[in-house]
Amino acid sequence: MDENSTFAIVDLETTAPFKEDGHIIQIGISFVKKWKIINNFQTMVNPGVKIPNQIVDLTGIKNEDVQDAPYFEDLAAMIHDQLSEAVFVAHNVRYDFPYLNGEFTRIKMHRLRVEYVDTVQLAQIIFPTIPSYKLDELVQHLGIKLPRHHRADQDAHATAQLFLKIHEQIGQLPDQTLATLLDHSVSLLGNTEKIFSFAKGQAQTAHHDPFAFKTPTVLPATKKQLLDWISDKKQFSNKKVLPSPILRPRQETFANIFQSKIANKKINAYSVFSRPRFGKSNAYLLLADQLAEKSARVLIIEENVQRRRLLFQKSQVMLAAHKDRFAIPITRKDFVDLDKFNKSLSIEESPTRQLAKLRILTWLAETKTGYLHELVNGFPEQLFSLFTDQNPATDFDYYKQAVKVYNFPAIGITDLDSFFVTEREFSKNYDLFIFDVGKGFSDLLDHDLNFSNQSIFFTQAEEYLKNWYSMRSFSNFESLLASLNN
Repeated sequence: MDENSTFAIVDLETTAPFKEDGHIIQIGISFVKKWKIINNFQTMVNPGVKIPNQIVDLTGIKNEDVQDAPYFEDLAAMIHDQLSEAVFVAHNVRYDFPYLNGEFTRIKMHRLRVEYVDTVQLAQIIFPTIPSYKLDELVQHLGIKLPRHHRADQDAHATAQLFLKIHEQIGQLPDQTLATLLDHSVSLLGNTEKIFSFAKGQAQTAHHDPFAFKTPTVLPATKKQLLDWISDKKQFSNKKVLPSPILRPRQETFANIFQSKIANKKINAYSVFSRPRFGKSNAYLLLADQLAEKSARVLIIEENVQRRRLLFQKSQVMLAAHKDRFAIPITRKDFVDLDKFNKSLSIEESPTRQLAKLRILTWLAETKTGYLHELVNGFPEQLFSLFTDQNPATDFDYYKQAVKVYNFPAIGITDLDSFFVTEREFSKNYDLFIFDVGKGFSDLLDHDLNFSNQSIFFTQAEEYLKNWYSMRSFSNFESLLASLNN
């Protein structure tokens, strides 16, 4: 592959996946040379089987549309010739390339042995903050017309325009970003990484020095930029509708009694043992809401991200009238650590992690916030730990810039790991901590916590309780933990 190569952008419409005995019903190819579309080709293909109704609905291609079309056997030699001297490009190349080769094998022809490129991975890297990489949604976002999705000729032509837009965008990357992409893209599908070598009208070469990358000069975001990104955070990401929680009298009684106890500032910590089926999360959500009504600020700490998300969703349903009081506050885990990212580049990891690094790399050339939730699609939160700001940065502290303009919610819901790395900021912004961490108790013992905020530690009683809950009070949180550890 070089700058004089012809790129064949291919799309197939099929009756089913190849492994499910599928067959091709339409082939579309757009040819690109010298970074211009020079030709388009399409043909219907008679699959020799009835087209399933769901495929008719998806593509609009009916059985009568293909009944007089040539069979793949009649087209194979011509298709093979057209593609054998080109670089094969597709949007999700793992589908189209093996499918076509499977058809060649089925009719006893040689497989295509050509270089191939995936525009999904390229788009994820070059446009890291776009909300969707499905072809129709992606090209619409980029202003590329696609009149009829799931028609091979139109999808191929739209993908060719996407391919050219990607190439154009690569040429606008800073030189050091481009050099680092070349150094760390070998794990991409097929020969996708070679596209980075054709930027700026001249061949580029890799530096082969994992420490060569220096992050471009970064500037803090304006207050509006930061708050716009944070307000878009997908806190209600689980689309499953939760049943409406029912507040029981015992939970309301608990909240009312505990309000008066917390007013005693001489007592700094409480442990609450509750019977099974007490509904402790309902009880402390209601308590938090009642305290917020009196201008107190409450942080609820759940054991993990999943429980944090579920509790947030419950707050939105159970206390809908006051749902704006509840939010998942920003933490250091939400922001990139430039030092940590630079170190990660020197480690060759799984293809999934390497792709994440490449996305971070191009994103750093454009972000003003360092807020990882700008990467809203195809970037699991589990990967954040590879790059997140666990401690104050030595280079540029995005989180420190963020908290200057961020208003912490009246009632925050976070997870234990996030609490550990953001304890100092949380201590400044909340009056009361409510811990419901269960198995995370040992993690609390291992950390050198140093806060004076009033705290409640919830746990489920291991032995039968006469009442729905029992409570003990302590002068400080350390004494509470020590009592539970005995």
